[in-house]
Amino acid sequence: MNRWKSKPLALFTLVGVLGAFACGDDENPVDPDDPPEAPTAVAVQVTIEEGEALGPPTSIIVSWTDGTNATSHRVDVTGPDEFSEDPAAGTNEVRFDGLSEGETYSVVVTAINDVDETAAAGVDVDILENVVFVVDDFLADVTFTSDNTYLLQGPVFVGSDIDSPGGVAVTLTIEPGTTILGDVNIPEGQRGSYLVVTRGSEIIADANANEADPTVRPDPDNIIVFTSSAPRGERTRGDWGGLVINGRAPTNAGDEAEGEGESGLYGGDDEDDSSGILRGVRVEFAGDDVTATDQLNGIAFQGVGAGTTVDYVQVHYNVDDGTEPFGGMVTQTHMVMTGVGDDSFDGTDGYKGFMQFLIAQQRADAADQGFEISNNGDDGSVAPHSTAVIANATMVGAGVDLGSGEIAGLGAGGDNGVNLREGSNYRLFNNIIVGFGDSGFCVEGGDAAANADTRLGGSADPDETLRFENNVLFSNVDPGDEASNFTQCGEGGYTAAENETFFDTYDNIVEDPLLPAEAFDIGTREDPPVIIATGNPAGFTAFDVSTLNGAAGLVMPTDGRVLVATTYPGAVEPGTALADAWYFGWTVWAEDGSDSRPNHLGQ
Repeated sequence: MNRWKSKPLALFTLVGVLGAFACGDDENPVDPDDPPEAPTAVAVQVTIEEGEALGPPTSIIVSWTDGTNATSHRVDVTGPDEFSEDPAAGTNEVRFDGLSEGETYSVVVTAINDVDETAAAGVDVDILENVVFVVDDFLADVTFTSDNTYLLQGPVFVGSDIDSPGGVAVTLTIEPGTTILGDVNIPEGQRGSYLVVTRGSEIIADANANEADPTVRPDPDNIIVFTSSAPRGERTRGDWGGLVINGRAPTNAGDEAEGEGESGLYGGDDEDDSSGILRGVRVEFAGDDVTATDQLNGIAFQGVGAGTTVDYVQVHYNVDDGTEPFGGMVTQTHMVMTGVGDDSFDGTDGYKGFMQFLIAQQRADAADQGFEISNNGDDGSVAPHSTAVIANATMVGAGVDLGSGEIAGLGAGGDNGVNLREGSNYRLFNNIIVGFGDSGFCVEGGDAAANADTRLGGSADPDETLRFENNVLFSNVDPGDEASNFTQCGEGGYTAAENETFFDTYDNIVEDPLLPAEAFDIGTREDPPVIIATGNPAGFTAFDVSTLNGAAGLVMPTDGRVLVATTYPGAVEPGTALADAWYFGWTVWAEDGSDSRPNHLGQ
């Protein structure tokens, strides 16, 4: 199925220009009595055994350019084991298998003719220990163990779509503490590394797999990390693709739909479908650009069902959105989005799960909406409707210079804190929205505006309304102007005044949320920003979201999680000590990955 790869890609390409080319024209005739010149462009590519989907890098492919006057060549590999090969004339590549992990070998290519032989300088190559290359799709159950580091070398599919002919259901289990890298050394013109869980297959990536209580805050050492293969301090958005999960739950995009980034089909009729567990997982420096309009999110939940657990998950420095559910019913709790280059949280196509206890901290160099939440971009009224519930988010935009902190500015970052669009029926309660550059809240487009009008008319039916209630806006656009929290964010939607009227009707307030200045700092894993209010803002009253558990428009997760009633807005209870906050210790914050896991080279 992995049609983009013809052979494993290189981890190392060690090239020595080891001689000059000679010209075989009249000015520089080849003398048959001369010894051969040394081969040039000697390169060593480390790979795995042929025919395997994954394995230790104990094979090498040696290639070279012929030396002038050479009639044949010999390739010698010396180290703790010795190998030698005399390739046929005209062959410029030789493969050696069975090298020893953790050892260094010297590779020498020698040019030969009847007069003499001339060797190129040796090229040293290290055979790494505890590294596994992943080069092809998985068509049988597989486990990633924490004693290895795994390097994705292109698109990798877990299973094949079971709703297509010949489909195979596969479970990928990832042990606590495992590191998975997306290879940054993909040749130009080939698709970058990303991981797709196909319909009917599962990923079990559970940092709390060995805990008696799987719902506790994960130990930092047990976090499962998907990150860039670049060294810490040199990582950046788009180094690799990201994570895509395809499920069999309903969407409003049709009986099935084609996923972004050539990630396969998703959708079905099983609301409780399980795609596995993501608990205690970080996805860093991802977001492959397929085209200008087709980009991979940090995590795309495409038709993912309520049987899937997503809890304690961070997406850090992604090119496109942080997470985006395309329909489905998957619930997301304890989520952190940092430095995302587009929308921190997105959602569309009939999403009916809930999201609670969320943090987003934007960066001024690149960001879009805090929440961009829709029903369907082609038909805003199509069912099933996006009636998801979002509660207790703290959204820190970077579009406003608030006079303190490291993230803020007047650059590209931070558009609208909450953008309800394309017929959205979302319901948002007890959230803090601060520091966005265009507005704190807006209703975009005629379909979404009709849903807001229906709510103003007294209806609470989730299929015909949208709700934005008991939320806190502050210092969006202009810290000194309360009205600047509102704008008209698209044609056919609410005007700025209409947005403000709707906002004022439902116990929302524009008030200082009492976040400390440190909420706008970047921080590190050991010293994260303090995104914890010192108290409740003046005049705030909470909405009891627990009253929505099991109610219309919300499909509850099968793992027992429920919407939790709180007396405060935002992601963390005011006054909580930083060391006790649910996001402390396992999240990263540095812009270059300097506080993340080392790569396969220990860098």
